[in-house]
Amino acid sequence: MAVIICFHCLKVKGRFDVCPYCGNTESIQVERPYQLPYGETLHDRYIMGPGIGSGGFGITYKAFDTALRTVVAVKEFYPAGLVNRGEGERKVGIFSGEKEREYKRRMGRFLEEARNLAMFSDEKSIVNVFDYFEENATAYIIMEYVDAPLLKDYLKEKGTLSIDEAVGYMLAILEALSIVHSHDIIHKDISPDNIFVTGPDTIKLFDFGAAKLSGGDFENPDHQNIDPVNLKNGRLDDIIVKAGYTPLEQYSSQNEQGPFMDIYAAGAVFYQMITGEKPLDAPARMEQDNIKRFCTFGIKGNKRLERVIFRALDMDPGMRYQTAEEFRDAVAGRKIAAVPQRGVFRPAAPKPRFIWAGAAVLAGVVLLCHVVLPHKPGTGMDLENMESCSLEVWLEADQDTGTELIQIMQERIEEECPQLTVMVKVFEADEYAGQLEQAAASGSLPEVFCTDWLSAEDYCEELSGLTRTIDPSLYLYFDDIMDGEIYEIPTSVQIGVAYVNENKTSGLPESIALEDLVKQEGVLDYADEPEVYSRFQEANEPVAWIAGDLSALDQVEEVTVEAVPPTDFAVLPVLKDKKLIGSLRSHYGINKQAADSQKAAGRYLLTLLLDHKMQTAAYMGSRDGIPLNKAAVDSYVETKMTTYLSALKEYKLEEAVIYEGGSMCRIIREESRDENDKMHGLYGADAGS
Repeated sequence: MAVIICFHCLKVKGRFDVCPYCGNTESIQVERPYQLPYGETLHDRYIMGPGIGSGGFGITYKAFDTALRTVVAVKEFYPAGLVNRGEGERKVGIFSGEKEREYKRRMGRFLEEARNLAMFSDEKSIVNVFDYFEENATAYIIMEYVDAPLLKDYLKEKGTLSIDEAVGYMLAILEALSIVHSHDIIHKDISPDNIFVTGPDTIKLFDFGAAKLSGGDFENPDHQNIDPVNLKNGRLDDIIVKAGYTPLEQYSSQNEQGPFMDIYAAGAVFYQMITGEKPLDAPARMEQDNIKRFCTFGIKGNKRLERVIFRALDMDPGMRYQTAEEFRDAVAGRKIAAVPQRGVFRPAAPKPRFIWAGAAVLAGVVLLCHVVLPHKPGTGMDLENMESCSLEVWLEADQDTGTELIQIMQERIEEECPQLTVMVKVFEADEYAGQLEQAAASGSLPEVFCTDWLSAEDYCEELSGLTRTIDPSLYLYFDDIMDGEIYEIPTSVQIGVAYVNENKTSGLPESIALEDLVKQEGVLDYADEPEVYSRFQEANEPVAWIAGDLSALDQVEEVTVEAVPPTDFAVLPVLKDKKLIGSLRSHYGINKQAADSQKAAGRYLLTLLLDHKMQTAAYMGSRDGIPLNKAAVDSYVETKMTTYLSALKEYKLEEAVIYEGGSMCRIIREESRDENDKMHGLYGADAGS
């Protein structure tokens, strides 16, 4: 007589010999002789189907729950080397002596996993446990059956994930870990093997076989040390070790245990999703930490995310994110990753002390530089006779650039003006305005700061005295801007360009005149709106042109050359009177409320911001602007104006039409319409003729 359940697909097939769902007959053989036979019933309820996985703990089967009439997963405790079972048998045979004692201990851990998982029965991001019991001289866990690929298989198929997709899955993983940790449980086996990909930005975490209560007794009761050199992928007792995912402290029972172990493993998964490779295993990194940077894989424009991942993967547990929530906020961009303190510049005695520390201020990055230096003869602005004082400087830069700027500034102060004590804070551009606004409102502005978001005349000292210390011929555009009263000095220039999607446009020109941009109406948008980049890439969206400046190149590359499939684009110089157009930016001024000695020191620091080394460090590694120091400009043109920016080499930067400041998007939007209106006599002198 035919059975009701098809053992192939575990659907109710009725009395048919051939399953109407999968087309198979009831004849089926188990994959391994020690597996439970097909059709066996556990707990008078669960009809066993095929094996779908196995590991050190035992075997996972697909089964049919006759009470709920649904498919479930059954996890059977069957530790290799401690038990055996003949073909067709149900009950396991347990070896005697020490192996029997070990078997009972491990079965207790297996049932503890069931209790751990049972806490999360209502959580969507964690595989649910419905039941657990002992039977056949062993134990079983009845779990939700997840019909979805493992992240391991998903990555094997795709190779790498886009940044957006990887971030989506990582946020879901960290949300699950946050729930796990809130119950004082450490998972200790986060890897692509134990994560189901259930849909866009959704996952299910499972396999809590290695989990432990935070602060509880470690699973290795004899406190045996594990030799990380000899132990590769595998386990000693209940210590899970997976090369690439397991942090170094997890290799030994004597190390402190905590959620930071899961943070490391999650960081390794994140790294693999983006790069296609898992990190080196922790013992190898301890010998020589050669973890590859994103640029090695051709991944560009994601320095913030790289810093986030590298902090999670720090070998020192104390330097990692300490909670899943903190890691999640950093991934989502709500917090900026602070630079780890390991490996930073620390001069040996008797050299000056140079200390900096990373800290989150709101969502900004702060690097603290405290310079206390011995007196040496100074040069330049009568530095030798400059009064001793302390002052605070706020710089606008990304974190890596900020670290380099601080070191260069320290070296110059040590050499030229050692009587100064300087504290430097570095904020990324998207956080600087908010920090500055708060400081201005509370009357706590630093002595030197970037004025791009404030009225310099209202808050800054007049700088005419600075002109005698600066040779304007050494800098672009300074011959004009150093005349008259000045309250701020620029440190870079942004050049106006148009980005063109070549898949949507044919017959591209080599450049475009400012007044001609308005003729692209309908396919033209501006780089000051974040959603324009996705519209630029989508084939069914009309936007084929984006007007902006060089800083938009990172976002354009993300949705074109870094997308799958990639899209070609061109960068066209925007011209006025056949010259480049640009806007001066990153202006710095001196707080008018500062003491006289601080104002004198501030003028000196402004000259440092224009130094060749400082300008090179600030702008050679980013697209935040083009330096104004002519020596640095030469290097910029030679090394940065390549590939997409090579068209800019045809024009002389020193002859560019420079606007007073502000967003290039706003300037281009307003000027292109004004120029077009002038050409057609719509206003001004032409309008009356």
